[in-house]
Amino acid sequence: MQDKKTHFKKIVIAGVGLMGGSLGLAVKKAGLADSVWGWARRPVTLKQAKRIRCIDQGSLSPAAAAGADLVVLAGPVCSTSGMLKSMLPYLAPGCLITDLGSTKKQVLADVAAVFQQSGKKRLWPFFIGSHPMAGSEKAGVLASRSDLYQDSLCILVKTKKTDSAALRRLKYFWQAVGCRRVSLLSSEIHDRLTAAVSHLPHIAAVCLVNRLAADARRDPRLLDAVSSGFRDTTRIAAGPPVMWLDILLTNRQALIKALTRLQRELSGVRTMLASGNARGLYRLLEQASEFRQKLEILLPK
Repeated sequence: MQDKKTHFKKIVIAGVGLMGGSLGLAVKKAGLADSVWGWARRPVTLKQAKRIRCIDQGSLSPAAAAGADLVVLAGPVCSTSGMLKSMLPYLAPGCLITDLGSTKKQVLADVAAVFQQSGKKRLWPFFIGSHPMAGSEKAGVLASRSDLYQDSLCILVKTKKTDSAALRRLKYFWQAVGCRRVSLLSSEIHDRLTAAVSHLPHIAAVCLVNRLAADARRDPRLLDAVSSGFRDTTRIAAGPPVMWLDILLTNRQALIKALTRLQRELSGVRTMLASGNARGLYRLLEQASEFRQKLEILLPK
C-alpha cells in the first residue's frame, strides 16, 4: 500500500521539457502517482513525452489540471505565473502546486498577484516554490532522465500563507524522487545563494565561450587548440537561452552583486600578473585548489 504522504492520484506537469520530463520519469519509476499528465503547447512535445513514457496522458489545454492533487509548473521562470493563471479555474481545493524555477523572489511576487486577482485565494496556501538543483546543458523532453534529481539538493520556499501540511507533503515528494536533502529558505536568501553558485558560473562560462568565438574569428587556429579543460569549464554555456534569459532577468539584483565581487577577483589577478607577483599568484592558486578538493566531499557524484 502506498504511503499517503508521497502518493498522488493525478500529477500534472505543465511544461514537459528536460526538467518536467525527468520528473515524470522519476515519479513513475518510484510509483508516486496513479497517473501523470503533461500539459504542453505543441503536439509533438506530448507525442515525444508519451513515447519515452514520462507521462501517461497529454493535453494542449490547461483543463488537464482538473482533478489533479499535484500540479508542477515546469516551464521557463517567466511563464510560471501565466501557466498558473490558465490552470486556476480547473484546480480543486487543496491541490498542491509547485514550480521548478531557479529564481524565487520575483516568481513568488507574480504568483501572489495571480491569486489576489483571481478570486481563488483559498488555493494560495498550497503553492510552494521548489528548486531542485539539478539539470543539464541539454534541453527538451527527449533529454529526460529518470535519475536527474538523484542525490540533488532541493530548496523549498514558503510564504506566510503556506499550509504546513502541504509543505511536509512536498518535502516527502522530493525525497521520494531522489533528492538527498530538502532545505527551507526565504526567497531572498535562495536568490542570493543561487546567484553565487549557479547563475554567476553560467555567465562566466558564456563570457569565456563568446570571447573564444570572437578571438577565433581573427585567428581560427584557436579552435584547433581547444581541449578538455575548456570543454569542461564551459559545458553549461550550451544551456537553453530562453530558460537562462528568464533566470538572469528575474535575479538581476543578486547577480549584479555577485558579478561585482567576481570583477574584483579578476582585477586582483590582473594586477598580480602585471607586477609579476609570483607569491600572490601561487597563494591564489593554492587556495582555490585546496577549497575545490574539499568541495568533492560535498558535491554529488
